[in-house]
Amino acid sequence: MATRMATIIKVALLSAATIVGQVATGHADTQPVAAPKPAQLWQQITALEKAKSIMPGSHALQPGSRLVDFYTTDLSNKVATEKIKLAGSIVDVTKYPDGSLLVKNNYKKNHELGSITAMLKLTGYDKANRNWVMAAYSPTGKVIAYGKVASCDACHAFVAKSDFVFAPPPTQLLKVSIWKAFFPKQKISPTYVALLAKYPNAIIK
Repeated sequence: MATRMATIIKVALLSAATIVGQVATGHADTQPVAAPKPAQLWQQITALEKAKSIMPGSHALQPGSRLVDFYTTDLSNKVATEKIKLAGSIVDVTKYPDGSLLVKNNYKKNHELGSITAMLKLTGYDKANRNWVMAAYSPTGKVIAYGKVASCDACHAFVAKSDFVFAPPPTQLLKVSIWKAFFPKQKISPTYVALLAKYPNAIIK
């Protein structure tokens, strides 16, 4: 497991240099399909927020992994929601349809919204990483990361069987060592640590 994790993180770091120029545009010149502009995706996200389209299997203010996302709320658009319901659960979805949008609201312990992350399935965009457009925004819609984000892809690769989509805790959990490898400066939530001890069989190997 340690070797696999190290390999994934190494690839992500080596790829980061080539991705810097792609963050603003959301796509590389060699890709035949371009991501929508960040502002366009933000509009889709805010529409889900207004509709309160909580992802099946998720619920409002569920436990997050770190102090910066002490609570999280997952949202999904109609395409993704129908796929999850048809499969029976998030972990049973092996491939999301084109146009699927998954959003995670990340809240601090005081319930203040800290960031919003999203995944948009766009067939032909990034085959190596299941054609997901990765995005992260501030609560006001300012772009933090966008497009082909190596660190996001590397982390989500741990759940490749479910098309790079994590089921919310406690259904699927990552070890503290993995979270610290990706976010060395961020503190892990004690609630999440307690979940690891309570649900050892949910830890992704």
